[in-house]
Parts: sequence; structure tokens; C-alpha cells
Amino acid sequence: MRSVRIYKDDIRIHILRSLFFTDTVLITSSAVVIAGLVYLFFHSVLGFFNWGYFISSVFVADIFFVGLITQKIDNQPIFKIIPRAVTFKASNKERRYMNIDPYFTNFSIQDNLIIRPQSVIRIFEIEPFDIALLNDQDREHFYAKLKQALHVLPAQVQFIVKKEKAASSNYSKHFFSLYKGSNKKRESLISKYIQDISKLVDSENFFITKYYGVLSISCNTDSFNEKVQGIKKLSDVSLRFAGALSICNINVRPLDNIELIQFAKETLR
Repeated sequence: MRSVRIYKDDIRIHILRSLFFTDTVLITSSAVVIAGLVYLFFHSVLGFFNWGYFISSVFVADIFFVGLITQKIDNQPIFKIIPRAVTFKASNKERRYMNIDPYFTNFSIQDNLIIRPQSVIRIFEIEPFDIALLNDQDREHFYAKLKQALHVLPAQVQFIVKKEKAASSNYSKHFFSLYKGSNKKRESLISKYIQDISKLVDSENFFITKYYGVLSISCNTDSFNEKVQGIKKLSDVSLRFAGALSICNINVRPLDNIELIQFAKETLR
């Protein structure tokens, strides 16, 4: 029975490249080039030639070269990575956009506000009301109040839902506050439980869902008077926004400067 050999060629690559630029040809030609460089080194730099030293130097250089090109980084041969890296560093970079959109760079944070050229912005953290233990009637009343609160919002509000790394303080509002005034000596088991879960949450990467509301007032921030009027209007809208949600037992808290900086870094990264 005759055996059949099948040779696969990539039709996108020129046939001469697939024939002459094989691994065997590249290693053999590289060995010849190394031998020529070593020969020039002995004649031009050292000024003498010895066949024993020459053959030993060529052998060591070839072993070092073969060992180098057979190394892999992320399952890719290093002799392919180095030319790509050099080409990437030397070539002009092509961007999808010419420059970053000014939206991401033209704001500042001061007085717990985000100041943009034509608007002032305040961000609130929304603490949702836990309805898990409500009965059906109370739950229907909650949804009715929530619909009413959404209808009477003073301005357009952007709601943002994001996951963030949790801290023990995030859970204390739900669990630990029940035993905040407990006697640690009498209820040592609960105290030990709180300490253990606090250490666990702070040491591990647990995530919690947080809710934010964004209020924006348009004004010319380059003008001092218009900026002051815009901030006053934003404060009035913020009070009405917090009051509308307080009917549903939903608390809102404005972010301070440090929290705004961290929020901007995580959102615009």
C-alpha cells in the first residue's frame, strides 16, 4: 500500500517564502552569518586567526543562538516577538481617533461639585430601601410611593449602577447595626462574629452593587455670577430630589471631593 504525503501551504503567503524561509533554512543561514562575523572578529579586532579558537567560538555562538530563538513568551517564539516589538516601537502609531474626546478632560472637582465649561454637576450615592421583609400590602404601598417620587423629580436625573469592592462598613448598615448597642461581654458570640466577618470582607475581594444619581444644571461657569446662580439652583434641585426619595425611605448622600475623584478615576479609566 502506498503512503501519501500531504503538504499544506497557506495560499496567502508567496510560494517562494514557504520554500526558502523555513526553520531549517533560517538556522543554517544564521549559522553561516555567525561564522562570518566570528571570522571578521578574529581578523579585524583580535588581529590573528586560529582554527581551533574559530571552530570553538562558532560552535558556542551557534548553541547560544539556537537556545535563544527556541525560547517562547506566551507560546510565541522569541525570534518573532523581537522583530515585531522593534517594528512597533519604530513605526508611527495609528489611533482610532485623532485625540481624546474633550468630554473626558475638561472638568474639575471643587466644593463637592464637578465643574464643566457649561454645567455644574452633583453626584449622589443612593441607599436603597430593603423591602425583603415587607408584606405584600406594604410592598405595594412602597411601589406606589416610588412611582409618585419618580413623577415629581425636579429635573432629569441620570442613574448609574456599578459594582465596587465592598468594605465592612457597607455591610454594617444591614447586619451590624442590629447589635450596635449590645453588651460585648454578655453577647461575646455576636461580637466575635462581627469581628470575623469584618476581617473576611476587608481581606477578600467581595463586590457590592451601588447606585448613584447625577444632577446637572446648565450655566456658563466662566462667569462668576452665572456660576453662583447655577450652584444655587443645583442645591435647590438637590434638596427636592432628596425629599422626593425620602418619602420612599430611600436616603441619598452627595459625594465629597475625595469620593468624586475616585468615582471619576473608576468611571473614566
